[in-house]
Order: sequence, then structure tokens, then C-alpha cells
Amino acid sequence: MWNGGISILGAIVGGFAATAIYTRRNQLSFWELTDILAPAVILGQAVGRIACFLNGVAFGAPTGTGFGIVYPEGTMAFDRYGAVPLWPAEIWEGQLDLIVFGVLMALKNIKLPVGGLFLSYTMMYALVRFSLEFLRGDSPRYALEWTAGQWTSAGIFLISATLMVYFFFKRNHQTNAIPM
Repeated sequence: MWNGGISILGAIVGGFAATAIYTRRNQLSFWELTDILAPAVILGQAVGRIACFLNGVAFGAPTGTGFGIVYPEGTMAFDRYGAVPLWPAEIWEGQLDLIVFGVLMALKNIKLPVGGLFLSYTMMYALVRFSLEFLRGDSPRYALEWTAGQWTSAGIFLISATLMVYFFFKRNHQTNAIPM
């Protein structure tokens, strides 16, 4: 654990499970609470990427050019690649997380179904993470040359999109129902 192994995707899944337990025990609406928490979570992720950069973790792959970040000795990035310029993947992810935060704040003014804001967050973050994983230099590759982060992001996106469609259908069905 102290040498890696806990990713933000695992934390999101773990937080999802903990929130489900908490809301069930306290008789709260799970989806309403996650809608409230979603902007704060992505903002926290953006700040967390600053720590990744400062610690030389979650780093990019070699750029193959003079462009990139050269990490100092003593960081995981330097230990792996030395003084080779690497893609600034964690910086770009932090910036994209801030954009997702802004979009979520704008979406708060739109009438989404309950759970829609949280699912928007999970879908947008899954797209960000999936895309940036192509530039990462700290993750092994598996089937289709995807990283574990890409496989997890794809799964999260598909589940979230399915739930979003279900919630929209459910809301529209309830809205269009003829009252008796």
C-alpha cells in the first residue's frame, strides 16, 4: 500500500460502497447524497493530482522529444525513467478534473433525474481517465494494450451510462403517467 496499489478508481468504488452503507443505515437517499458530493469529489481529485506531480507518481510515459517533465532523483518517475522527459499526465488530469468540476457546477442548474449529477461525474471522469491512460508510464498493459485504469474506466462508464438512461426513462415514464 505504501509503494502504490491504491488508485483513485478504487477509492471511488470504495467510496460508492461506503456511501451506500451509510445512506442505508441512516435512511437517506443514496442518489441525492452522491449528487451533492460529486462536485467536491472531483475537486478533491484535481487537488490530489498536484500531490501526484510533486511526489513524482502517476507520471506519464517518455515523450520521445525534448518536451516533457524531468522528475528529480528520489521520485518513482526518476527511478523508472531517469532524466527522460515524460508526458505531464497528472498535470493534465488535474486540469481536466477542474473542467469536469465546472461542468458539474453548471449541470446543477439543469433538471437532471436524481443521481444524474453523480452519474455525469462518473462518466466524465471515466472518459478523462481512459484517455489519459494512453500517456501514462506507470501502469502495466493488459488485453487490447489497455491499463487496469482503462478497463475500470470503461466498466464505470458503461454502468453509469446504463443507469443514466434508466433514470431518465424512469423519470419520463413517471412524468407522463396519467394520474388516477
